[in-house]
Amino acid sequence: MSSPPSPPPLAEVLKAADTLVPFPDVIWKVMPLLKNMAPVSEIEAVIKYDQVITARLLTLCQSSLYTRKHAIGSLRDAIVFLGQDQLIQVILTACSARYFSGGGATGYDLRDGELWEHSVGTALMTEIVGQRLGKGHLLTAYTAGLLHDIGKTVLHHYVSTYFDSIFALVQKKRMRFLDAEREILGIDHQQLGILIARRWRLPPEVATAVGYHHSPMEAPDNRDVVSLVYVANRMVSALGIGCGADGFLQPNQDEVFSELGITRRMVEEFLADLIGALQQARRFLSP
Repeated sequence: MSSPPSPPPLAEVLKAADTLVPFPDVIWKVMPLLKNMAPVSEIEAVIKYDQVITARLLTLCQSSLYTRKHAIGSLRDAIVFLGQDQLIQVILTACSARYFSGGGATGYDLRDGELWEHSVGTALMTEIVGQRLGKGHLLTAYTAGLLHDIGKTVLHHYVSTYFDSIFALVQKKRMRFLDAEREILGIDHQQLGILIARRWRLPPEVATAVGYHHSPMEAPDNRDVVSLVYVANRMVSALGIGCGADGFLQPNQDEVFSELGITRRMVEEFLADLIGALQQARRFLSP
């Protein structure tokens, strides 16, 4: 009987994370322009050289996600049509998509596209819940929802190799998957995610939500954003969207739902709203 492979050195995992292309800075260029109500021509000049973002803007405007009152035939038309918040969401989604393309997160038993759909679903759910609860900073929460599992895009290679060892700890020691992941690999996907977020110089609220999306009660600050991402992630997983092998083996802090005043009836309504939003956004979901 062969012995399990030796765990990878932490330095190897961190080096792999360093190979991720930095998060595009187009979003941080566009946001101040929108805030200062810059002319459409200035916003267009920033966006137009990114073919991926331009294509997604046009695709979204032509999709059933929006009720079109007139034809959208150019980037300028799309910028005017979408408006500030929706434009930022589309750019954020387009920027994030490049990290979730490829052969799926096989280490977490997720097929191609499933982790991306889970990420978009979580982002949409933060918006649904945040609007219902009257929360602020919804774009920040949306960004954190999109990127909350960014650590998995790197760590899944190692989870795949050491899955038997990780799952053995879950079974024999009744450990949470997150804790077993950390014990075997020297780091878990939350910890790796917050390191990536800080390396990309994402807003502190986003980095904290990425780093504590399974354990909001332990977050040192920005609890509102972290809690929104946590409940959104739990509800999307409950629908089986990008749940994966670890989906029901993660930390469970359901007191967060009570803290936010979310009732069982509200959860049912949120889930119904999300299903509708995802059905409308299918054309926009391919990374």
